Amino acid sequence: MGIAALLWAAHTVLLPFALGLALAYLLTPFVNLAARRMPRPLAILLVYAVGIALVITSFLYLVPLLANQLIRIINALPTIAELRATANTLLEQYRTVVPAEFKAPIEQALFQGLEALQANLATYAQRLGAFLVGSLMRLLDSITFLLGFLTLPIWLFYILNDQGRLPAALDRLIHPAARADFWNVWRIIDLAFSSYVRGQLILCLSVGLAVGLGLVLIEAGGAPIGDYVLLLSIIAGVTEFVPVLGPTIGAIPGVLIGLSISPLTGLAMLALYVVVQQLENSLLVPRIIGDSINIHPAVLTVVIIIAGTLFGIVGIILAAPVIAIARDLVLYSYRRLEGVAPPGAFAALGHTRG
Repeated sequence: MGIAALLWAAHTVLLPFALGLALAYLLTPFVNLAARRMPRPLAILLVYAVGIALVITSFLYLVPLLANQLIRIINALPTIAELRATANTLLEQYRTVVPAEFKAPIEQALFQGLEALQANLATYAQRLGAFLVGSLMRLLDSITFLLGFLTLPIWLFYILNDQGRLPAALDRLIHPAARADFWNVWRIIDLAFSSYVRGQLILCLSVGLAVGLGLVLIEAGGAPIGDYVLLLSIIAGVTEFVPVLGPTIGAIPGVLIGLSISPLTGLAMLALYVVVQQLENSLLVPRIIGDSINIHPAVLTVVIIIAGTLFGIVGIILAAPVIAIARDLVLYSYRRLEGVAPPGAFAALGHTRG
Protein backbone atom coordinates (compact mmCIF):
# COMPACT_ATOMS: atom_id res chain seq x y z
CA MET A 1 0.00 0.00 0.00
CA GLY A 2 2.86 2.37 0.82
CA ILE A 3 4.45 1.79 -2.59
CA ALA A 4 1.10 2.34 -4.32
CA ALA A 5 0.56 5.60 -2.40
CA LEU A 6 4.06 6.77 -3.31
CA LEU A 7 3.50 6.00 -6.99
CA TRP A 8 0.17 7.85 -6.96
CA ALA A 9 1.74 10.90 -5.30
CA ALA A 10 4.36 11.00 -8.08
CA HIS A 11 2.00 10.13 -10.94
CA THR A 12 2.54 13.43 -12.76
CA VAL A 13 6.31 12.89 -12.78
CA LEU A 14 5.84 9.29 -13.92
CA LEU A 15 3.71 10.33 -16.91
CA PRO A 16 6.70 10.44 -19.34
CA PHE A 17 7.60 6.88 -18.35
CA ALA A 18 4.01 5.76 -18.84
CA LEU A 19 4.22 7.22 -22.34
CA GLY A 20 7.54 5.42 -22.69
CA LEU A 21 5.86 2.10 -21.93
CA ALA A 22 3.26 2.86 -24.61
CA LEU A 23 6.08 3.63 -27.05
CA ALA A 24 7.78 0.39 -26.06
CA TYR A 25 4.64 -1.53 -27.01
CA LEU A 26 4.60 0.24 -30.39
CA LEU A 27 8.31 0.04 -31.18
CA THR A 28 9.04 -3.49 -29.98
CA PRO A 29 7.74 -5.22 -33.16
CA PHE A 30 9.87 -2.97 -35.37
CA VAL A 31 12.94 -3.43 -33.17
CA ASN A 32 12.47 -7.21 -33.14
CA LEU A 33 12.14 -7.23 -36.93
CA ALA A 34 15.31 -5.16 -37.43
CA ALA A 35 17.19 -7.17 -34.79
CA ARG A 36 16.97 -10.25 -37.01
CA ARG A 37 19.50 -8.69 -39.37
CA MET A 38 21.68 -6.63 -37.01
CA PRO A 39 22.67 -6.32 -33.34
CA ARG A 40 19.77 -5.22 -31.15
CA PRO A 41 21.33 -1.88 -30.01
CA LEU A 42 21.88 -0.98 -33.66
CA ALA A 43 18.30 -2.00 -34.45
CA ILE A 44 17.01 0.31 -31.72
CA LEU A 45 19.11 3.19 -33.06
CA LEU A 46 17.77 2.48 -36.56
CA VAL A 47 14.17 2.63 -35.32
CA TYR A 48 15.00 5.86 -33.47
CA ALA A 49 16.51 7.33 -36.66
CA VAL A 50 13.47 6.39 -38.74
CA GLY A 51 11.17 7.88 -36.12
CA ILE A 52 13.17 11.11 -35.92
CA ALA A 53 13.22 11.30 -39.73
CA LEU A 54 9.43 10.98 -39.80
CA VAL A 55 9.09 13.72 -37.19
CA ILE A 56 11.46 16.03 -39.11
CA THR A 57 9.61 15.33 -42.36
CA SER A 58 6.35 16.17 -40.68
CA PHE A 59 7.75 19.46 -39.44
CA LEU A 60 9.20 20.32 -42.84
CA TYR A 61 6.14 19.50 -44.92
CA LEU A 62 3.07 19.14 -42.73
CA VAL A 63 3.66 21.83 -40.10
CA PRO A 64 3.92 24.75 -42.60
CA LEU A 65 0.81 23.50 -44.37
CA LEU A 66 -1.07 23.12 -41.10
CA ALA A 67 0.12 26.54 -39.92
CA ASN A 68 -1.15 28.10 -43.15
CA GLN A 69 -4.53 26.44 -42.72
CA LEU A 70 -4.66 27.52 -39.06
CA ILE A 71 -3.96 31.14 -40.05
CA ARG A 72 -6.78 30.94 -42.59
CA ILE A 73 -9.11 29.58 -39.92
CA ILE A 74 -8.21 32.45 -37.58
CA ASN A 75 -8.74 34.98 -40.37
CA ALA A 76 -12.11 33.40 -41.13
CA LEU A 77 -13.33 33.95 -37.57
CA PRO A 78 -15.52 37.01 -37.00
CA THR A 79 -13.76 40.22 -35.91
CA ILE A 80 -14.61 42.21 -32.78
CA ALA A 81 -16.51 44.73 -34.91
CA GLU A 82 -18.55 41.93 -36.48
CA LEU A 83 -19.28 40.43 -33.07
CA ARG A 84 -20.32 43.86 -31.79
CA ALA A 85 -22.60 44.33 -34.79
CA THR A 86 -24.13 40.90 -34.20
CA ALA A 87 -24.66 41.74 -30.52
CA ASN A 88 -26.35 45.02 -31.43
CA THR A 89 -28.59 43.22 -33.90
CA LEU A 90 -29.57 40.67 -31.26
CA LEU A 91 -30.23 43.48 -28.78
CA GLU A 92 -32.51 45.24 -31.26
CA GLN A 93 -34.35 41.99 -31.91
CA TYR A 94 -34.69 41.50 -28.15
CA ARG A 95 -36.21 44.97 -27.72
CA THR A 96 -38.56 44.45 -30.64
CA VAL A 97 -39.66 40.84 -30.20
CA VAL A 98 -39.66 40.22 -26.43
CA PRO A 99 -42.87 41.47 -24.77
CA ALA A 100 -42.60 44.09 -22.04
CA GLU A 101 -43.87 41.74 -19.31
CA PHE A 102 -40.90 39.42 -20.01
CA LYS A 103 -38.31 42.18 -20.23
CA ALA A 104 -38.66 43.21 -16.60
CA PRO A 105 -37.70 39.84 -15.00
CA ILE A 106 -34.93 39.27 -17.57
CA GLU A 107 -33.39 42.69 -16.98
CA GLN A 108 -33.83 42.31 -13.22
CA ALA A 109 -31.96 39.01 -13.29
CA LEU A 110 -29.15 40.59 -15.31
CA PHE A 111 -28.99 43.54 -12.87
CA GLN A 112 -28.79 41.17 -9.90
CA GLY A 113 -26.07 39.21 -11.64
CA LEU A 114 -24.01 42.38 -12.15
CA GLU A 115 -24.49 43.31 -8.49
CA ALA A 116 -23.35 39.88 -7.39
CA LEU A 117 -20.32 40.18 -9.66
CA GLN A 118 -19.35 43.51 -8.11
CA ALA A 119 -19.93 42.21 -4.58
CA ASN A 120 -17.77 39.14 -5.17
CA LEU A 121 -15.03 40.95 -7.07
CA ALA A 122 -12.65 40.64 -4.13
CA THR A 123 -13.33 36.91 -3.92
CA TYR A 124 -12.66 36.52 -7.62
CA ALA A 125 -9.41 38.45 -7.23
CA GLN A 126 -8.31 36.12 -4.43
CA ARG A 127 -9.16 33.11 -6.56
CA LEU A 128 -7.20 34.60 -9.43
CA GLY A 129 -4.18 35.03 -7.16
CA ALA A 130 -4.49 31.44 -5.97
CA PHE A 131 -4.75 30.33 -9.59
CA LEU A 132 -1.56 32.22 -10.48
CA VAL A 133 0.31 30.72 -7.53
CA GLY A 134 -0.94 27.28 -8.48
CA SER A 135 0.16 27.84 -12.06
CA LEU A 136 3.62 28.81 -10.82
CA MET A 137 3.83 25.63 -8.73
CA ARG A 138 2.75 23.57 -11.73
CA LEU A 139 5.46 25.30 -13.74
CA LEU A 140 8.04 24.25 -11.17
CA ASP A 141 6.65 20.75 -11.29
CA SER A 142 6.89 20.82 -15.06
CA ILE A 143 10.68 21.20 -14.75
CA THR A 144 10.80 17.72 -13.23
CA PHE A 145 8.27 16.67 -15.84
CA LEU A 146 10.58 18.03 -18.56
CA LEU A 147 13.55 16.17 -17.08
CA GLY A 148 11.51 13.01 -17.31
CA PHE A 149 10.94 13.59 -21.01
CA LEU A 150 14.62 14.37 -21.58
CA THR A 151 15.65 11.05 -20.03
CA LEU A 152 12.86 9.15 -21.80
CA PRO A 153 14.87 8.14 -24.92
CA ILE A 154 17.70 6.69 -22.80
CA TRP A 155 15.25 4.90 -20.50
CA LEU A 156 13.32 3.55 -23.49
CA PHE A 157 16.59 2.35 -25.05
CA TYR A 158 17.37 0.28 -21.95
CA ILE A 159 13.84 -1.17 -21.93
CA LEU A 160 14.03 -2.19 -25.59
CA ASN A 161 17.61 -3.41 -25.40
CA ASP A 162 17.24 -5.46 -22.21
CA GLN A 163 13.92 -6.95 -23.18
CA GLY A 164 15.51 -10.37 -23.65
CA ARG A 165 17.57 -10.21 -20.45
CA LEU A 166 14.77 -8.99 -18.18
CA PRO A 167 13.05 -12.41 -17.93
CA ALA A 168 16.31 -14.07 -16.85
CA ALA A 169 16.86 -11.41 -14.17
CA LEU A 170 13.32 -11.84 -12.84
CA ASP A 171 13.61 -15.63 -12.92
CA ARG A 172 16.44 -15.40 -10.40
CA LEU A 173 14.16 -13.47 -8.03
CA ILE A 174 11.10 -15.71 -8.32
CA HIS A 175 10.75 -19.09 -6.67
CA PRO A 176 10.88 -21.88 -9.28
CA ALA A 177 7.45 -23.16 -8.25
CA ALA A 178 5.86 -19.78 -9.07
CA ARG A 179 7.75 -18.89 -12.26
CA ALA A 180 5.33 -20.40 -14.75
CA ASP A 181 2.30 -18.71 -13.15
CA PHE A 182 4.16 -15.40 -12.82
CA TRP A 183 5.05 -15.29 -16.51
CA ASN A 184 1.57 -16.32 -17.57
CA VAL A 185 0.10 -13.46 -15.55
CA TRP A 186 2.74 -11.16 -17.07
CA ARG A 187 1.73 -12.27 -20.59
CA ILE A 188 -1.97 -11.76 -19.82
CA ILE A 189 -1.35 -8.14 -18.75
CA ASP A 190 1.08 -7.47 -21.58
CA LEU A 191 -1.25 -8.80 -24.29
CA ALA A 192 -4.22 -6.81 -23.01
CA PHE A 193 -2.41 -3.47 -22.81
CA SER A 194 -0.41 -3.86 -26.03
CA SER A 195 -3.53 -4.79 -27.99
CA TYR A 196 -5.42 -1.87 -26.49
CA VAL A 197 -2.71 0.70 -27.29
CA ARG A 198 -2.53 -0.46 -30.90
CA GLY A 199 -6.32 -0.49 -31.11
CA GLN A 200 -6.53 3.11 -29.86
CA LEU A 201 -4.08 4.26 -32.52
CA ILE A 202 -6.10 2.47 -35.21
CA LEU A 203 -9.25 4.15 -33.89
CA CYS A 204 -7.69 7.64 -34.04
CA LEU A 205 -6.43 7.02 -37.56
CA SER A 206 -9.83 5.69 -38.66
CA VAL A 207 -11.71 8.70 -37.28
CA GLY A 208 -9.26 11.14 -38.87
CA LEU A 209 -9.59 9.42 -42.25
CA ALA A 210 -13.40 9.28 -41.97
CA VAL A 211 -13.63 13.00 -41.21
CA GLY A 212 -11.19 13.78 -44.03
CA LEU A 213 -13.25 11.75 -46.53
CA GLY A 214 -16.44 13.45 -45.38
CA LEU A 215 -14.86 16.89 -45.77
CA VAL A 216 -13.75 16.01 -49.29
CA LEU A 217 -17.31 15.00 -50.15
CA ILE A 218 -18.67 18.25 -48.70
CA GLU A 219 -16.14 20.20 -50.75
CA ALA A 220 -17.20 18.26 -53.85
CA GLY A 221 -20.73 19.47 -53.13
CA GLY A 222 -19.60 23.07 -53.62
CA ALA A 223 -18.52 24.19 -50.14
CA PRO A 224 -15.13 26.00 -50.20
CA ILE A 225 -13.49 24.09 -47.34
CA GLY A 226 -10.58 22.51 -49.25
CA ASP A 227 -8.05 24.68 -47.43
CA TYR A 228 -9.04 23.18 -44.09
CA VAL A 229 -9.44 19.47 -44.86
CA LEU A 230 -6.01 18.33 -43.61
CA LEU A 231 -6.06 20.40 -40.43
CA LEU A 232 -9.60 19.43 -39.47
CA SER A 233 -8.86 15.75 -40.14
CA ILE A 234 -5.79 15.83 -37.89
CA ILE A 235 -7.72 17.67 -35.18
CA ALA A 236 -10.45 15.01 -35.28
CA GLY A 237 -7.89 12.21 -35.08
CA VAL A 238 -5.82 13.74 -32.28
CA THR A 239 -8.79 14.72 -30.12
CA GLU A 240 -10.01 11.14 -30.37
CA PHE A 241 -7.44 10.38 -27.68
CA VAL A 242 -9.61 12.36 -25.24
CA PRO A 243 -12.36 10.02 -24.00
CA VAL A 244 -16.00 11.10 -24.28
CA LEU A 245 -15.26 14.79 -24.90
CA GLY A 246 -12.79 14.19 -27.73
CA PRO A 247 -15.27 13.92 -30.63
CA THR A 248 -17.11 17.06 -29.47
CA ILE A 249 -13.88 19.04 -29.09
CA GLY A 250 -12.73 17.93 -32.53
CA ALA A 251 -16.06 18.93 -34.10
CA ILE A 252 -16.15 22.52 -32.81
CA PRO A 253 -13.56 24.04 -35.24
CA GLY A 254 -15.15 22.38 -38.27
CA VAL A 255 -18.68 23.50 -37.40
CA LEU A 256 -17.52 27.07 -36.74
CA ILE A 257 -15.71 27.17 -40.08
CA GLY A 258 -18.80 25.83 -41.83
CA LEU A 259 -21.00 28.47 -40.20
CA SER A 260 -18.55 31.20 -41.23
CA ILE A 261 -19.05 30.09 -44.85
CA SER A 262 -22.83 29.62 -44.81
CA PRO A 263 -25.53 28.16 -42.55
CA LEU A 264 -25.98 25.26 -44.98
CA THR A 265 -22.28 24.44 -44.87
CA GLY A 266 -22.35 24.61 -41.07
CA LEU A 267 -25.23 22.14 -40.97
CA ALA A 268 -23.40 19.84 -43.39
CA MET A 269 -20.29 19.92 -41.20
CA LEU A 270 -22.37 19.25 -38.08
CA ALA A 271 -24.09 16.33 -39.80
CA LEU A 272 -20.70 14.92 -40.83
CA TYR A 273 -19.32 14.95 -37.28
CA VAL A 274 -22.54 13.48 -35.89
CA VAL A 275 -22.46 10.65 -38.43
CA VAL A 276 -18.76 9.92 -37.74
CA GLN A 277 -19.38 9.96 -34.00
CA GLN A 278 -22.33 7.57 -34.33
CA LEU A 279 -20.28 5.22 -36.52
CA GLU A 280 -17.45 5.46 -34.02
CA ASN A 281 -19.66 4.64 -31.03
CA SER A 282 -21.61 1.85 -32.71
CA LEU A 283 -18.97 0.27 -34.95
CA LEU A 284 -15.41 1.51 -34.49
CA VAL A 285 -15.05 1.62 -30.69
CA PRO A 286 -16.69 -1.76 -29.97
CA ARG A 287 -15.00 -3.49 -32.90
CA ILE A 288 -11.51 -1.97 -32.93
CA ILE A 289 -11.07 -1.74 -29.16
CA GLY A 290 -13.34 -4.67 -28.33
CA ASP A 291 -11.84 -7.12 -30.81
CA SER A 292 -8.28 -6.07 -29.97
CA ILE A 293 -8.77 -7.41 -26.44
CA ASN A 294 -11.39 -10.07 -27.27
CA ILE A 295 -14.31 -8.51 -25.40
CA HIS A 296 -17.84 -8.64 -26.79
CA PRO A 297 -19.02 -5.13 -27.83
CA ALA A 298 -22.14 -5.32 -25.66
CA VAL A 299 -20.10 -6.14 -22.55
CA LEU A 300 -17.49 -3.51 -23.38
CA THR A 301 -20.10 -0.76 -23.74
CA VAL A 302 -21.60 -1.48 -20.32
CA VAL A 303 -18.17 -1.68 -18.68
CA ILE A 304 -17.07 1.67 -20.16
CA ILE A 305 -20.24 3.37 -18.87
CA ILE A 306 -19.82 1.91 -15.37
CA ALA A 307 -16.09 2.71 -15.22
CA GLY A 308 -16.70 6.26 -16.43
CA THR A 309 -19.37 6.76 -13.77
CA LEU A 310 -17.16 5.43 -10.96
CA PHE A 311 -13.70 6.67 -11.93
CA GLY A 312 -14.20 9.39 -14.57
CA ILE A 313 -11.86 9.77 -17.53
CA VAL A 314 -9.22 7.45 -16.06
CA GLY A 315 -11.84 4.74 -15.73
CA ILE A 316 -12.93 5.20 -19.34
CA ILE A 317 -9.33 4.98 -20.60
CA LEU A 318 -8.45 1.86 -18.61
CA ALA A 319 -11.82 0.11 -18.61
CA ALA A 320 -11.21 -2.08 -21.66
CA PRO A 321 -7.74 -3.45 -20.82
CA VAL A 322 -8.54 -3.82 -17.12
CA ILE A 323 -11.72 -5.83 -17.73
CA ALA A 324 -9.81 -8.01 -20.21
CA ILE A 325 -7.06 -8.63 -17.65
CA ALA A 326 -9.59 -9.35 -14.89
CA ARG A 327 -11.47 -11.80 -17.14
CA ASP A 328 -8.33 -13.69 -18.14
CA LEU A 329 -6.96 -13.80 -14.59
CA VAL A 330 -10.23 -15.25 -13.29
CA LEU A 331 -10.32 -17.87 -16.05
CA TYR A 332 -6.65 -18.71 -15.57
CA SER A 333 -7.06 -19.03 -11.79
CA TYR A 334 -10.12 -21.23 -12.27
CA ARG A 335 -8.18 -23.60 -14.55
CA ARG A 336 -5.26 -23.73 -12.13
CA LEU A 337 -7.60 -24.54 -9.20
CA GLU A 338 -8.96 -27.39 -11.28
CA GLY A 339 -5.46 -28.81 -11.44
CA VAL A 340 -4.59 -27.77 -15.00
CA ALA A 341 -0.87 -27.14 -15.51
CA PRO A 342 0.24 -23.53 -16.23
CA PRO A 343 0.80 -24.07 -19.98
CA GLY A 344 -2.61 -25.66 -20.40
CA ALA A 345 -4.34 -23.03 -18.27
CA PHE A 346 -2.85 -20.24 -20.38
CA ALA A 347 -3.63 -22.04 -23.65
CA ALA A 348 -7.25 -22.37 -22.56
CA LEU A 349 -7.57 -18.58 -22.69
CA GLY A 350 -7.31 -18.73 -26.46
CA HIS A 351 -4.25 -16.47 -26.76
CA THR A 352 -2.11 -17.19 -29.81
CA ARG A 353 0.30 -14.28 -29.42
CA GLY A 354 3.16 -13.60 -27.05
